[in-house]
Amino acid sequence: MKTILIIVLITMACVAGFGAISKFTDASASTTTSQKKDDATTLSVSISGQVVKPGTYKLQAGATLVDLIEAAGGTNTNADELAFFPDTILEAKGEYYIAPIYDNTSACATSPIIKCNLNKASAEELNKIAGFTKTASAAVVSYRNSVKFETLEQVQEVSGIGKATYISVRDKLTLKDPAE
Repeated sequence: MKTILIIVLITMACVAGFGAISKFTDASASTTTSQKKDDATTLSVSISGQVVKPGTYKLQAGATLVDLIEAAGGTNTNADELAFFPDTILEAKGEYYIAPIYDNTSACATSPIIKCNLNKASAEELNKIAGFTKTASAAVVSYRNSVKFETLEQVQEVSGIGKATYISVRDKLTLKDPAE
């Protein structure tokens, strides 16, 4: 009789143990499915430059640059409103930069940085910007004949312009004129 009782208790313990394991695995699978669903509806994007809290943020798919700026606490007083389009749709893993109006390297900067409109400047005007070569300036003009620049980062899509050139010229560019 003791043997039967022990066998019954062991069997019940095993059933309870397998039930707990099954619930844990179901919950784990559910979490993984939930995470995949979240990844499809959210995107991770980074923002730097003239925002209150630069960093990486998770936003809903279809979010705009203004949504990212709001997540980063807004722009600071040195943000150049002519250097970004607030309604730009964000791309997953995108990196966005808000350019300054005044030179950040000078504590007493009172004169705005002299800038060129990336969407309108001639190759000669762009060539005056330190960091743009004659070839790169011509390539920008050629590129924008088929594509309007929506972000400063997009200049890296131009043949011959890499990250280093982008970083050296980004503060000297705008995307629109004051009247726009």
